[in-house]
Amino acid sequence: MPGRARRPALGAAALAAGFGLLLCGLGVGRIVAEGNAAPSARGALPVEAQRPAVRTALPQGPIVPVEAGGTLVDTFAPPMPASPPTALHIPRIGVTAPLMRLGLDGTGAIENPPLDEPGLAGWYVHGPTPGEAGPAVITGHLDTRTGPAVFARLDRLRRGDQVQVLRTDGSVAVFVVDRREHVTKDAFPTARVYGHVDRPELRLITCGGVFDHAAHSYRGNTIVYAHLARAHPAGEQAEHGAAGAVTGRGEAREPARR
Repeated sequence: MPGRARRPALGAAALAAGFGLLLCGLGVGRIVAEGNAAPSARGALPVEAQRPAVRTALPQGPIVPVEAGGTLVDTFAPPMPASPPTALHIPRIGVTAPLMRLGLDGTGAIENPPLDEPGLAGWYVHGPTPGEAGPAVITGHLDTRTGPAVFARLDRLRRGDQVQVLRTDGSVAVFVVDRREHVTKDAFPTARVYGHVDRPELRLITCGGVFDHAAHSYRGNTIVYAHLARAHPAGEQAEHGAAGAVTGRGEAREPARR
C-alpha cells in the first residue's frame, strides 16, 4: 500500500535433522504485515551485535518477586521507554535465559538463535523493545541435537503466568500471559503477532506440532501472547535475591555480608 511501510514478520525457515532430538527452526521469515517502521532497510546485524554482552548477569531465579498466580491478569501498566532486553525469566517453566538480538538475514528472513547455544533466546530488533507500546517478539528453539532447548516447555504456559524481562537500563518489564495458541506455518497469524496494538505486549514463539521428516521441518509454531502488567524501575531488582542477583547495570554482584 503506497505511503505505508511494511514490517517483516514470520514465515518458513529451513531446518535440519540431527541425531537424537531434531533441530528446531523457528519459522521466522518473509511474511509481511503493515506497520509504522521499515526494518528491512536496516538489514542483518553483525554477529558481534547479536550476542549478549554480559554472560555472567543471569539471575538465580526471578528478577523481581513473582506475584501470586493470576493476580495480574487484569492489571495493565503504561508503556516504558525504549530499552533493549538482556535476559528473560519465566517462572512457570523454569526458564532463565540471556537474550541476543535478532535481525534479518540476506533473504529478508528473521535470524534464528545459534543452535550451539540451546539456552539462548533472541529478541527481534526491528520491533518494539519489551515494555514499549506494541508487540515485542522473542523467539527460541524447541530442541537441538543434544536435547531440549530454551523454549522446550513453552506450550505449558497458561493464562496468568508471568514473564519477566530484564532490560539494558536495569528496569524489569513483567508481562502476564493472556493466551497460547498452536498454528501451522502455512497459516501463521501475522496480523495477530505483528499487528498494531496500543499497549505494550509480548510474543514468545517457538516451533511445534508434528515434525515433517521429508521437509526437515516442524509443521507449526507455538505462540504465547502476553501484556505488560508491571514496570519495575532500574535498581529495584538489585534489592531482590542474594547470590547471583542482578544489579541495575546488568552485572552480577555478591550477596551483602551481614
